[in-house]
Amino acid sequence: MPVTSKFVALKNYIPTGLPKETDFEIKTKEISLDAKNNILVLNLWISVDPYMRARMTERKNYKPPFNIGEEMEGYALGIVKESKDKNFKEGDIVFSNFGMRDYFVCNSNDLKKIEPMNIPIQTYLGPLGMTGHTAYIGLFKHGELKPGQTILVSSAGGSVGSTVCQIAKNMGCKVIASTGSDEKVKWLKNDLKIDHAFNYKKIENLVLHLKEVCPEGFDLYFDNVGGDFLESAIFQMKNFGRIVICGRISQMNATNPGSGLKNMAHVLVKRLTIKGFIIFDHENDREQFETDMTKWLLEDKIKFKETVYEGIENTPKSFIDLLEGKNIGKMLVKI
Repeated sequence: MPVTSKFVALKNYIPTGLPKETDFEIKTKEISLDAKNNILVLNLWISVDPYMRARMTERKNYKPPFNIGEEMEGYALGIVKESKDKNFKEGDIVFSNFGMRDYFVCNSNDLKKIEPMNIPIQTYLGPLGMTGHTAYIGLFKHGELKPGQTILVSSAGGSVGSTVCQIAKNMGCKVIASTGSDEKVKWLKNDLKIDHAFNYKKIENLVLHLKEVCPEGFDLYFDNVGGDFLESAIFQMKNFGRIVICGRISQMNATNPGSGLKNMAHVLVKRLTIKGFIIFDHENDREQFETDMTKWLLEDKIKFKETVYEGIENTPKSFIDLLEGKNIGKMLVKI
């Protein structure tokens, strides 16, 4: 029996600037099981992530552009409503890349079954999902974090940044966190017990502020924003420090490319390592991450805060608000 699927589609590519709700549309289509796609799923939670912005242009990137007028993709958690596959039954909770819609049909190769555990299921889109995996791989594989080191984290009130902060604290590190609102500063200090957090929008001279709060300098900078903040951080890095480039949210909607770093001489003199990484290169490198993250979650050593929008119709707004920094923690849409 056919089911009506409601989904989010991109109406046009957005080469520069902040996306608008009018750049998206909510569409419907009839779907049904067939010989190839023999599992029907209803999404319960949809993940909203900054990397999606890069797929809204025609420029070559690490992921291909979304197809205009068709279902957008993204990570999601759903419940199996009907199955003709022996490995999945009605009521199973599943993880997929078929987000940005309510109903969809697929086959077993497209799904990962989520086994029940004493944590909310949406954790698999946060600390146990791409968010946590990004933080973990960035810190340990690329940042080479060691116990007792000093780390600077930008966009620390978001899903990745807040997880980075907590993992580093679990390692006995000193953590300095930058974020964009007083509410996020309060959460980082009071709830996550970060050593020092500040609202960068209230800082007149970022270079001087970083020197004041951490005169000894940083062993590692976990960069989620790029731009002027990266340049400022370079001045306060220790010799042989590491900078991990995870995102560039400050430049993601820029209408001009900017002038680039003006202090590259400090990279040379301090013998810094600057390394970018893409989490999609590490999809087969999850075992230790899942072991450690599950342990931390069950021990309440990783806290998970959500900003939740309700209904597929509000997905475009949730994405725009994410890019504007209106979320605390993980941005999710609940179906």
